[in-house]
Amino acid sequence: MSFEQKKNSIRIVSLAGMLGVITLVHTLMGMGRHSAGRHDGGGLIINILHITFAHFYIVPIILGAYWFGIRGGVLVSILSTALFTPHIFAWMDPVWSIYNYVEIFLFLLIGGMTGVLIEMERSQRQRYQNALVRLDESHQKLKTQTEVLFQTEEQLRRADRLSALGELSAGMAHEIRNPLGSIKGAAEILKDDYGPDAPHHEFIDILLKETDRLNKIVQEFLGFARPKPPELREEDINELLESVLALTAQPARKAGISVEKRLDHTIGKWNLDADLLKQAFLNLVLNSIQAMPDGGSLTVESARRDDRIEVKIVDTGMGISTDNRKRLFSPFFTTKKDGTGLGLAITYRIIQNHRGTIDVASEPGKGATFTITIPV
Repeated sequence: MSFEQKKNSIRIVSLAGMLGVITLVHTLMGMGRHSAGRHDGGGLIINILHITFAHFYIVPIILGAYWFGIRGGVLVSILSTALFTPHIFAWMDPVWSIYNYVEIFLFLLIGGMTGVLIEMERSQRQRYQNALVRLDESHQKLKTQTEVLFQTEEQLRRADRLSALGELSAGMAHEIRNPLGSIKGAAEILKDDYGPDAPHHEFIDILLKETDRLNKIVQEFLGFARPKPPELREEDINELLESVLALTAQPARKAGISVEKRLDHTIGKWNLDADLLKQAFLNLVLNSIQAMPDGGSLTVESARRDDRIEVKIVDTGMGISTDNRKRLFSPFFTTKKDGTGLGLAITYRIIQNHRGTIDVASEPGKGATFTITIPV
């Protein structure tokens, strides 16, 4: 039995008890008067008390209407009338009966009117509650639309920044690349003149190593500034993921990371740019490996979701704070000492050029989940 059913049962028992007590007292008063055969002033007082006590039937009538609405009020008033009517003929003088007929009419009137008022009040309250629910739904919908607008505005701002930074990066990379090539050529000539036993040979190696690193950074700048448009061909995204995991197998083993693949091989081939997506997935996997210097687990999933492909890259690394998550795909933002901050920005642009989305869910110390969706 539910709580509501138990509550209603207690109310019914209470109403029955009140009707029983009132009827019993009424009966005892009538019997006392009849056995005494009193028709004097004392009998008059008893008649008045008898009529006055009948008013107590109004209490269960009102409670019945309040608890059960119009049906409860009418039903309890009918029961009260049925219990009260015998007293009119058995114990009351005919001259007093007219007052009791009025009393019966009042029972029915009070029961019906109270029930109607209670039903109206409940109906109005229900309308208010429904209005509040609709208002809350509208508020939630407005809140969601506002969040979408803010996200769109942030994406537009990011696009403006990317455009400006792209033009700046292209100019700087072009100007740096020419003297950098000259420096590397000169260092290689010096290396030929100084053998491995020469005291300055190690400095030449450092010079060449740092020149290559600068050249790589310039290449990243150029790749970011002048993104290659996707060349769509039928490709299997699982093959791209397998290739990326093969390339990163050695650094993953070295860091003590276990790799789990959950690839849906029913996805099939779709129009994708294999080279660009491979670069994007490689950036994300390397990012996850670097987030687990003390080991952990890396999970790569692929699945078909209606009209899109979904790829998830999940790690158990250090996680990403809320502030960093907001800036994660911004150009030149990095938390690594030797990072350029362009890897994830390039990844974001590659996915965006495939009309896809990339999202990240993470908490500090609880790893990160990158979710890429590409419409097909």
